[in-house]
Amino acid sequence: LSRVLVEGLKPLEASQWFPLRHAALNLRRPGYQTRVVLLAVGLGSFFIVGIRSVQENLVTAFSLELREDMPDMFMMDIQEDQVEGVRGVLEETALGPDGNGPVPELLPVLRARVVGVTGPETDIQGREAVRKARLGREYTVTYRERLAENERIIDGRFWDETEIRGPEVSIVDDLLERGIRLGDLVTVNVLGREIVAPVTSVRTVDWDDSRAGGFMFVFRPGTFDGAPHSYISFLQGPATREDRGVFQSAVVSQFPNVSVIDGSEVIRNIRRVLEYVAVAITAVGSIAMIVGVLILVGSVAMTKFQRLYESAVFKTLGAKSSGLVVMYVFEYGLLGVIAGTVGSGGSLVLTWLLTRQVLDISWTPVPLTTGMGVVLTAITVLAVGVISSIDVLRQKPLLTLRAE
Repeated sequence: LSRVLVEGLKPLEASQWFPLRHAALNLRRPGYQTRVVLLAVGLGSFFIVGIRSVQENLVTAFSLELREDMPDMFMMDIQEDQVEGVRGVLEETALGPDGNGPVPELLPVLRARVVGVTGPETDIQGREAVRKARLGREYTVTYRERLAENERIIDGRFWDETEIRGPEVSIVDDLLERGIRLGDLVTVNVLGREIVAPVTSVRTVDWDDSRAGGFMFVFRPGTFDGAPHSYISFLQGPATREDRGVFQSAVVSQFPNVSVIDGSEVIRNIRRVLEYVAVAITAVGSIAMIVGVLILVGSVAMTKFQRLYESAVFKTLGAKSSGLVVMYVFEYGLLGVIAGTVGSGGSLVLTWLLTRQVLDISWTPVPLTTGMGVVLTAITVLAVGVISSIDVLRQKPLLTLRAE
């Protein structure tokens, strides 16, 4: 990539402006380690900008503060005979950042295993077939009369609550990749009882919006009549840490089996870990950047005598020191921009691969971090290159020509 970018500077070698023309020519001079400098400096920029971009994507994905209405506390294992009591505690508690948040909904949940899927084009029968279709794990399922705010139907038709019909199930669109189709019959085992339900709709779920949770399978109300199950809830807790502790104590003292998880603490710990990882990898990138700077200094030193001779000739022919300074500014500025482009461009690829292919979260470009990476890399290379060339600018041409 460095070779391609350096070749792209050829049109500048025909420029009519002396500083720009010779700056481009110097980058292609024999013995000038342009590609080595670009590799070392670009790697440093790649590490630093890349890890910062990944960190920002992770923080965005895990953050609960991006939306004012996002829940930051979770309640689990609420039994059926505890629903009214828990709801009463929620009504008495000042929820939300302003102390006037809505009373959260309690969602019924059951544990279910897929034991078979049949249809015109589907035949998944038996434990081995279910496992190969990646449907073998235990799922948390729910039932409700309407779609949640973070759901949208993309195929089929959600059931009408006014109709009286048998079991139905709505699946998330991710399950289409595992072989389930609209119209198939899905057999699930719930507490030892097998229930057969046709797939009547396919949903897409915004998993980042956890106000209503997210379920792979949503069943029609009445499917699990008589089956024991528990409830969960997603809510915005009280504003202060002290009030959140009081709320957790109030729930646990009355309902010892109920788990109240403070998500804000989890997110805070995740951010702390991400910061530690970012510092460690930034240190590695900084070492690579320092190595690149040292190579740049060495490259300038290797060509020092050649530059002294050229500078003497230019000054003898009438060039001013200010013109030579502009030439060096262009030379090292171009070198820095190319190094920053190589590193920051590679960081975009790194960020996309890690977020989409490894972490399976949404990828968001970070233009400010990427742009700052290019600018800071260019400034660093420019400053080091010009400072390393001060001796060349100060040398009197007569001394150099006499030595020749």
